[in-house]
Amino acid sequence: MPDMSKRYADVVRWLAAAMMVAIVASQPATAQVTFDWATVGNPGNAPDTLTMTKGAVPDSTTGYGSVGYTYQISKYDVTNAQYVQFLNTVDPAGSNTLRVYNTKMSDPSANPAGLAYTGGIDRNLTAASGTRYSAKAGQENTPAIWINWASGARFVNWLANSQGSGSTESGVYDMSVFTGNSFATPPARANGATVFLPSEDEYYKAAYYDPTKSGTGGYWQYGTQSNTAPSSVAPAGTSNSANIGAGTDGQSAGTLASTMATTGATFDSAVNYLTAVGAYTAATSAYGLYDVEGLVYNWTEGTRTSFGNQLPIYRGGSWRYNEGASGAAYRNVYSGANATSYAWYGFRVASLPATITIDVASGTQTQTQAGYATLSGTLPVLKTGAGTLVLDQANTLTGSTTVQGGVLQLANASALASSPVAVAAGATLAVAPYLRTTVAGLGLSGSGLVDVTSGLVTVTSGLSATDLVAEILEGRGTGSWTGTSGIMSSTAAADVALGIPRAVGWLDNGDGSLTVAYAAPGDTNLDWQVDVLDVANILAGGKFNTGAPGTWSVGDFNYDGLVNVLDAADFLTTGLYDQGSYNPPPDSLVAAGSVAAVPEPSSIAIAVGGVIAALGWNRRRRPWCR
Repeated sequence: MPDMSKRYADVVRWLAAAMMVAIVASQPATAQVTFDWATVGNPGNAPDTLTMTKGAVPDSTTGYGSVGYTYQISKYDVTNAQYVQFLNTVDPAGSNTLRVYNTKMSDPSANPAGLAYTGGIDRNLTAASGTRYSAKAGQENTPAIWINWASGARFVNWLANSQGSGSTESGVYDMSVFTGNSFATPPARANGATVFLPSEDEYYKAAYYDPTKSGTGGYWQYGTQSNTAPSSVAPAGTSNSANIGAGTDGQSAGTLASTMATTGATFDSAVNYLTAVGAYTAATSAYGLYDVEGLVYNWTEGTRTSFGNQLPIYRGGSWRYNEGASGAAYRNVYSGANATSYAWYGFRVASLPATITIDVASGTQTQTQAGYATLSGTLPVLKTGAGTLVLDQANTLTGSTTVQGGVLQLANASALASSPVAVAAGATLAVAPYLRTTVAGLGLSGSGLVDVTSGLVTVTSGLSATDLVAEILEGRGTGSWTGTSGIMSSTAAADVALGIPRAVGWLDNGDGSLTVAYAAPGDTNLDWQVDVLDVANILAGGKFNTGAPGTWSVGDFNYDGLVNVLDAADFLTTGLYDQGSYNPPPDSLVAAGSVAAVPEPSSIAIAVGGVIAALGWNRRRRPWCR
């Protein structure tokens, strides 16, 4: 007889599995929280000299706002809708074990210090698991309030951990420090974090720095690109308006917010004193942040000692207080990082961009004009647009660089010395005339173009000699050096068009690096002279008329892989032997004054000529532009 107990157990397991699938399938699909990011470039900007003089206990510090890298910060405060997604994911049962939900968010009678405020997030413990938190109708896009520093940090940990459940206690901030101590020092940002609460400098720069102010960059006193406090008028207002505690904010039924701030009894628990984020459409910081001086204060990673504890610093302005508690000069702390918050505290998040995109739509811009005084760090750089971007600084970037459109010109010997470069089809990497520069790698698989002009570039790694020669041949085309892909020289092309023999030469440096440059046939070492050293290189190479494969450095000047009488003829007929530099920079050319007389050929040159004659060289001389 069949084992009925085993069959019964199998059925039970099958039913359990089916029920689990049904339960999982019944869970509501939650969209990922996303942000509109403001990119904050201009790395290496100077700090502000403004002294922190506002607040009940100003600390008189200064020197904020300098950041040495490109980063992003959310244009808007985190909204109720975004925070609800977080709550329903990390606390689907609504138990609020981590205290990331403040009951005052939905308590219309919440009345701290005599001030009433209606929160924007409800909790319904009878709703389905994963849906127990909801934004109040009409308040989805108002900022989440009653947020303490720790709740903002847990939100960031959740973002860093792919917005999964049970992912709030580590990742960016180690929240274990708050176990049993709401006043513990806020934990530091983890190394390698790509999303985080903004540091003080990151917040200050995004809110108050303007790279175009006075033509050279500077700071505004308010986050509306103004040195005058914003007015509180109904949105959309003007370019210098905010939902700040002065005047009317358009949401208070005509009641003066300044009166509200001094007379708690005038607050109406049925009124939402907040506006939607971004409602003041014309009032932004130079980098595009909305509501810097209104709505809610924003938490930062900064701390300050107060009452014996390191307390978290907040910045910006709020709906609750007037201009005396807002602006760049206002730097304040509140209670413990994990203690109860108030209705005028919220937060933004910051991040490192996946890619630094520098767009030059037309014309020519230096990297400083494009907003990047220096390029550093490990993030990849993407150059877009049909215009020309000139990298004229000694950058320390180690991330990759991609030229997707237009021209990227290297105008400094160390412009991209530590960055591998890829050039897409239709785009060009150009070397500034007469410049000797270096890149960490070079990729032209997408049919991009490199124009060495009258310069030289060394590729330190990642490119084989075979691939390099193939790219040179592609740029050489029929001999005119006018290819639209590969490696060419616009200077050589212009010379060849005039009957002057010029080309693109190359060297294998023996250490994994390769060099490619504007060159004349005969210049085996690419020093822009044809002299006895070049003759010695040809003779020492031992490839002449042997049929053995040769390279430019031992005399193959026509890229046929051999060193023979054709190359020797190219060497001799350029007329450059012992003439000095054939590629002098303009200043050197002026200093020379005139072209030197052609000297008598050296004995070695005569010897080479004799070799050619002895071989019975008899061919029809072709123009060098083969």
